[in-house]
Amino acid sequence: MDAPVTPDRVTSAAVGMLRQLEADGFHVELMADGALSIAPRSRLTAERMRAIAECKAALKTLLRCCDDRVQARRRVFAQQFAEAAAPMPAFLYRADVPYARGRCFSCGDALPELRFGRCWRCALAWRLACRLPIPAEIAVVMDTAKVSG
Repeated sequence: MDAPVTPDRVTSAAVGMLRQLEADGFHVELMADGALSIAPRSRLTAERMRAIAECKAALKTLLRCCDDRVQARRRVFAQQFAEAAAPMPAFLYRADVPYARGRCFSCGDALPELRFGRCWRCALAWRLACRLPIPAEIAVVMDTAKVSG
């Protein structure tokens, strides 16, 4: 389950950990199944592994937030939020996407299940655009219900 996106995630020890890993030549990536991959693994010391384990959830959140496709959506949603006449826009990355089972109604990407809703990138991007610490489980309920302001 995703951790809520809050300011403490961005200022946590995970930021320093990620920067240090990259400075030391490690490739840090979030895999499609949600697993954290750090390579080359053979260069990780036991001490560093413990430090990574302590901030693993925050590292995953940071990597999701840094995803290029999340950031593209966040920019579009931030513009929609700034221009909204109502309290909350619908946050649609592409307005021409049909509402169909198994497809994100915001961008059209395939969903991992045959359900109605948003993909994880669109769900995260609209939370980032609003600058709200909305837990992922609440966002999923809203997205599944296709609630808009």
